[in-house]
Amino acid sequence: MALKNILVAINGQRGSDAALAGAVSLQRHYDAHLTGLFAHGGSSLSHHVKPWMPKSVQEAILEADTRSHSEVRSRFEQICAPVPKAQRHYIDSGGPVQRTVAAYARLFDVTVVGMHDRNSEYGQSHTEIYPDRVAFDSGRPVLIFPPDHARDIFGGRAVVAWDGGRAAARALADAMQILETGKSVEIVSVGRAPFQNSLPGVDVAQVLDRHDIDVTVTELPRDRRSIADTLVEHCGAVGAGLLVMGAYEHSPLREGLIGGVTHDIALRARLPVLMSH
Repeated sequence: MALKNILVAINGQRGSDAALAGAVSLQRHYDAHLTGLFAHGGSSLSHHVKPWMPKSVQEAILEADTRSHSEVRSRFEQICAPVPKAQRHYIDSGGPVQRTVAAYARLFDVTVVGMHDRNSEYGQSHTEIYPDRVAFDSGRPVLIFPPDHARDIFGGRAVVAWDGGRAAARALADAMQILETGKSVEIVSVGRAPFQNSLPGVDVAQVLDRHDIDVTVTELPRDRRSIADTLVEHCGAVGAGLLVMGAYEHSPLREGLIGGVTHDIALRARLPVLMSH
């Protein structure tokens, strides 16, 4: 089934422009509908409006909040101008950001977001999006773009992080349409044989080969670097344009407390990442 409903969650931070550009590329490739979502919860700026304040001060505070909303909408319209109006949609939604984005994501084929970046602008922390948690909470694939990314994800080399687990299998299936457009796919495992848990008679390389995908298999050694650093550095070394991986094979609470591959890559990957849970 082709991608026909694409959601791009935006918030005006550095990664939003890259996410919008990536979403437009997806839309044009699949002739899909593209929906922009600005989920912003309750602004801390509006909480500073007090009855005793002069009316001019109250209006200035509320105007600053409204201006930030209009700037996000304007940026969406500017970058998404190549998308036909009948296929371009915009939603401005209040409510808790993570919960809202995840709820909308469940209705779309893929959700595109910028890499998480803490919003340093006063009063705007309520717009921050955590892509890895959206993948976990929605059960749908999330495509993450780092700030200033400009390369197309189609037609290049992709790396699939593979451990044979449920989340990795889900991500591979969700990414298949994109992988079929590329020159090659590299199956990568860190510190273990890629086919360690393969079933008799079939393995993941054979499955991709049957989709007419040029496949290679690589086992990367486990050293003092984290698995996340090993994967990201390998992607850079081979010139990969996309990393595909499962999200939270272990619980988010465990990863949040002691660190983990999903959390680390979602914060500092230097290439687009498609992750699914």
